[in-house]
Amino acid sequence: MDTVSTLQALVNSVTRHAWKLETLEGYQGGVNRFLAFCSANNIPLSFPSPEWLVCAFAAHRAGSCSGSAVANDVAGLRAWHIANGLPWLGGIRLKYVLRSAVRLTPDSSKRPPRPPVTSEMLEALHSSLDASLPLHACVLACADTVFWGQGRLGEFLPTSQSRFSHNFFPTPACLRSTSSGESLMCHLPWTKVSKEKGEDIFLGRQLGPSDPISSLLAHLTASPDILVSPTSSHLFAYSGGAGRLISLTKRKFLLVCNSVWTAQGLPRISGHCFRIDGTTELLLRNVPPHIVKVMGRWSSDSFLRYWRNLEHIAPLHAELLGPKLSPLLARTSRSHGA
Repeated sequence: MDTVSTLQALVNSVTRHAWKLETLEGYQGGVNRFLAFCSANNIPLSFPSPEWLVCAFAAHRAGSCSGSAVANDVAGLRAWHIANGLPWLGGIRLKYVLRSAVRLTPDSSKRPPRPPVTSEMLEALHSSLDASLPLHACVLACADTVFWGQGRLGEFLPTSQSRFSHNFFPTPACLRSTSSGESLMCHLPWTKVSKEKGEDIFLGRQLGPSDPISSLLAHLTASPDILVSPTSSHLFAYSGGAGRLISLTKRKFLLVCNSVWTAQGLPRISGHCFRIDGTTELLLRNVPPHIVKVMGRWSSDSFLRYWRNLEHIAPLHAELLGPKLSPLLARTSRSHGA
């Protein structure tokens, strides 16, 4: 292999690390569907894929699945081009096709709002699980941390034990005290938005059993081996005996939580519910929206999209307001205040 080919192979190999492994695996489905589309329509493959062909693929999918599913398939195809050093030819035409795919989403593909996770559901976990057991203590600490930290579950837990890396998931060394000494900050090494820059989340001490500070302490007490290597151990690993640590996975976490909730007649949930409803819970407790926004690392559009229970939140901020002062009275009031 000549020098140019060797360097190109090196670039391609390094570029693949721009995505989490599970992200690439999810994207592979879109690439496979694109290849199947070309084969079914007897279209010879050529790379880089011309825009008209990617548009045709997206248009073919539109109306049969959600617009977000179409966009994800195209994102997978784009990632495949980038990872293999090929130019991506998608442009303004493709942008409009994807926008149309959203509008053509069939009703059958529109999911109802996910059931909310509430602080009462966290209390149900605490009343049912035994914090002296390493697995249970780990699940409780993770649930409280993700909920009150308005986190995404995938930023805390890997999809499998082999997928844990301290470059992507928090370790005990990621925790630090706040100036008040009561609460904690947790640094996430990788997030959906900031990628490898990471972000800090605030974990405020709470009244009641779902206090994340107490839960983390109970977790570290039940699995002290985590602290042997604080910079490389998964924060949400639990002791498996004989000094062995087992990383808590998303599947295991949801399995434990849902087993408790379904036994008590509560709805099953997905991991994304924790971020949505941690935000809602803070709003319901009258934390000012701009503070919730900063704590949750929200951009304005997505922050507003995830406001749930508006009929409960709005009265806290916009009900029983005093009469509006006339401009003259307002100026008089300000002058007297000065």
